[in-house]
Amino acid sequence: MESADFSWTVMAIRIQREVGGNLAELLLNVAATLREREYLRRQVKSLSAEGRFSAYILLGLPVVVLIFLMVSNPVYVQPLISTPIGWVLLAGMTILMTLGAFTMKKLVKVEV
Repeated sequence: MESADFSWTVMAIRIQREVGGNLAELLLNVAATLREREYLRRQVKSLSAEGRFSAYILLGLPVVVLIFLMVSNPVYVQPLISTPIGWVLLAGMTILMTLGAFTMKKLVKVEV
């Protein structure tokens, strides 16, 4: 199994087998540690939710504004879609948005 918690538990049991001691106490300590680690993971995920939500809004806002402008005033957006300079600007926007998405993903992701 590819689980860090499971491999940690197996390692603790192997050490206990070599050293000796109370297996029940060891399993209680391992269970308590795993519960605390899961609690910490959930807490970090909830605290970083604000950053994730901000990233979604910042990434979606330009696209929503562009769609709104295309529906409400297509003449205003026409040069962006129909001219080569507009295509270059759209490509640059896509590249910068992708770069921003990766950057925000790195900032929001917290390893526990």
